[in-house]
Amino acid sequence: MKIILFCILSLPLLFLSRNTLFSLKNHGVFRWVAWECILWIAIQNHRYLIVENFDLQQLISSALMIVSLIYIVSAVRTMHLKGKASRQRRDRTLFSFEKTTVIIESGFFRHIRHPMYSSLLFLVWGLLLRHIEVTLLIVALMATLFIVFAAKVEEKENIEYFGERYRRYVQRTKMFIPHVV
Repeated sequence: MKIILFCILSLPLLFLSRNTLFSLKNHGVFRWVAWECILWIAIQNHRYLIVENFDLQQLISSALMIVSLIYIVSAVRTMHLKGKASRQRRDRTLFSFEKTTVIIESGFFRHIRHPMYSSLLFLVWGLLLRHIEVTLLIVALMATLFIVFAAKVEEKENIEYFGERYRRYVQRTKMFIPHVV
């Protein structure tokens, strides 16, 4: 049943990522694999998502998932308000809100370059901490690796588009966690 649910829920992710799946030069394929890993962990741990007795592990898990939500909502909102997305940026592998024409340096973007990938990292580990199993730990490590790959590839794409300004932005910001990583 879990495999059937996974396949059904993978269809929207596949549809969203259809323009990026056949190019390892694009960040989208790595992001899609990370999404699939997150979906697998969520399905495997679905019965542990709502807990009645909180211990330290559950509190950390809940905190990570809340932080994930805060990061994604803030990042998408900031990109929408400040990114000056344009259809003139003709990269069909980007979602419309990703077609920014300026480097965003407000909100979380003031301190980190990839708050949406940070959100995914927090989500991966928050979901895993609900109920840790060795196989799910391996999937979480794979998701983490693919999120890092996606961020690295996206940075190359951003350097191609924004040039030296983005290189300077990289030098003064962290990738995922303000003042840490």
